[in-house]
Amino acid sequence: MSSRKEQKEQLRKERLEREQAAAAAADRRRRIQIGGGAGLLAVIVAVVVVIIASSGGGGGSNSTAASSGGTTGDTSGLRTTTAPWAPEYSFLAQRLAAFNFPQQTDIGYHVHAQLNVYINGKQTTVPANLGIDPQGRFISPIHTHDTSGVVHMESTKYYAFTLGEFINVWGVYFTDKQLGAYKVGNGNVLQLWVDGKQIADPVNYRMKPHDVMILGYGKPGSFPHKKTFAFGQL
Repeated sequence: MSSRKEQKEQLRKERLEREQAAAAAADRRRRIQIGGGAGLLAVIVAVVVVIIASSGGGGGSNSTAASSGGTTGDTSGLRTTTAPWAPEYSFLAQRLAAFNFPQQTDIGYHVHAQLNVYINGKQTTVPANLGIDPQGRFISPIHTHDTSGVVHMESTKYYAFTLGEFINVWGVYFTDKQLGAYKVGNGNVLQLWVDGKQIADPVNYRMKPHDVMILGYGKPGSFPHKKTFAFGQL
């Protein structure tokens, strides 16, 4: 009798082990299916993002303009260091591709504005050749030629270039609360003044012909609010 009980107990034990093994295998298959589905979903989402990014128009509206004062476009190579800032070229082509600007040309839409930058009461230079590839492969439709601060806006058609886009071409991190290493707070402000008028959203300000802009960081009163500039034949 005891032998039969032992046999039954052994058979029952083996049956339970088989059922547990089958359940574990089914659970592994279910996890693999879920993981595969999640991976496929991630691939689909990535493809959709690429399609949306690449389909942005280069017309009169800025599809990559910042919202609520955030930095614009691709942030590759943007620096959060102290002034002065030399032109950043290593990631310039990548940043320009993200904007999908109209093609650069000096016929079509061709206007100029002028930018002055002040950090803690001291004017910092807007460098020459911003947006101009040193190897001559390309040129941004917003660029500089000298250190006068004149911003050249040259494209095949009208485009509402923003100050945020220009600072991005320069290669400096810029939001309404930060410029390079300089952050708003502790009594310091970051303001944009254009022809004596303060602009509420500096990053998204659309530069206009013969604007004279002052982008200032520091204590209130440490930088001017209005300047003049002789554009001459520009």
